[in-house]
Amino acid sequence: MNTALLVFLIILGILLFPIIWTFVIAKIARRIYPFPIPHFMTEVIDNPVRRKYIQKPDQIAQRMGAAPGNIVVEVGPGKGSYTKAVARKIEPEGVVYAIDIQQPILDKLQVRIDEAGIKNIIPKLDDAYNLDFDDNSVDIIFAIACLPEIPKPVKVLKEFKRILKPGGIISLCELFIDPDYPLRRTEKKWADEASLILEEEFGNWFSYQLNFSKH
Repeated sequence: MNTALLVFLIILGILLFPIIWTFVIAKIARRIYPFPIPHFMTEVIDNPVRRKYIQKPDQIAQRMGAAPGNIVVEVGPGKGSYTKAVARKIEPEGVVYAIDIQQPILDKLQVRIDEAGIKNIIPKLDDAYNLDFDDNSVDIIFAIACLPEIPKPVKVLKEFKRILKPGGIISLCELFIDPDYPLRRTEKKWADEASLILEEEFGNWFSYQLNFSKH
């Protein structure tokens, strides 16, 4: 092996070692004791590198088919980067309901959308197992690296199905570095158990997006 390459790999290993161990420890901890991602972690998770090169907000919004006038529910909005991208796609009549179980996340999101002058995002405290929406009332439901951190994901998907309009889309996006990252086949299995139909899939093992509909 070339000496320069060997040195590079050693340095890279040293730099990545803390990140890898943090990922492993976080994954083990979440397996033992599931808990919502702390609200301060949204600042770390939603970073410029992720948005520019890995999970691009505009691309994700386009892939889920967001269009003017849509009624959209996002579960786990974090900092709101993806929320805002979808909100732009559905203007002027469409609305995004950004739901979470942690009020501090919603409070920070409200500040951000107020500063940006966005009027069609409504932060909403809600329960993914018992959503405060009528049957067949929503055009799109999406979750970015969020569904796997909720216990009983199949139950959540069945609730998504309840509120989804016929012809609507449930769009799930996952990222490998998320401690709760599921394999693509695992998420497809959950969807199948919830009687959802796979319509489209994008990406690769590191970052993927799956679109489902209901019967």
